Amino acid sequence: MHEGYPLADTRLAHRIEAATVRDLRAYAVSARTTGLFPQTATLSVGGGVAVWFSEGNVVNGSFGLGMNGEVEHEEIAALIAFFEERGAPARVDVCPHADASLIRWLAESGFVAAGFEMVLYQPLPARTLPGTAAGIGVRIAASAAEKDVWAELEARGFKNEDVDDADMVLARAIAARDDALHFIGEAEGGPAGTGMLVMTEGVALLNGDSTLPRFRGRGVQTAVLAARIRHAGEAGCDLAVIEAAPGGVSMRNQERAGFRVAYTRVTLERPAAS
Repeated sequence: MHEGYPLADTRLAHRIEAATVRDLRAYAVSARTTGLFPQTATLSVGGGVAVWFSEGNVVNGSFGLGMNGEVEHEEIAALIAFFEERGAPARVDVCPHADASLIRWLAESGFVAAGFEMVLYQPLPARTLPGTAAGIGVRIAASAAEKDVWAELEARGFKNEDVDDADMVLARAIAARDDALHFIGEAEGGPAGTGMLVMTEGVALLNGDSTLPRFRGRGVQTAVLAARIRHAGEAGCDLAVIEAAPGGVSMRNQERAGFRVAYTRVTLERPAAS
């Protein structure tokens, strides 16, 4: 364990997964009430939540299952039915600290591994923060117009400028959340990247990271990351959490900013019935 860091144990995992479930529920409410994804549906299942936003939406899935004890076979059947009714594959992001019954029932129901995601953390306030490169600035989107800028940046950066209408709707839904802070990174005097911060019961969830291709490698993502860590610590959060693909550039930036791996989630998926 690094000095000052809480143990990456089951207690920490419970806290992170619970915060993730609260965040997903809040996003579902926002997506539905803003009308951007009016058919958004949720299912409380296995101590966690399953959410469906729209057909083919990358955010469709389930989190937090098995964190409060044994999961029943009937609950997995209900999860499968929830997604099948919407023509989508049932998907569960599984924490390794979940009850073993979850894996057993998912395996018996035909779920297979489809991907991995690193969950990283650090205590707040941060002892040190990475410096900001020359010419790089960060601001919080404070108006509807600035949130529109944020949405466009997030979509363009995430999709490497290959953006379609569905990408923009998803980005606008994220930007429409009034329980989140939307950070804009600037380079050469203009918008260059994004990040989002959600604070819930002392946990700061950092997501929405995106940088326009031509500004990558300039320190934009690092500056936006540091600004969110600083803001969350000043707001009273004691734990920051972020996710990344294993071994990628984002994960390296996060580790340089003081994050350490808490655990790896595995995405298990059951193909939709044909």
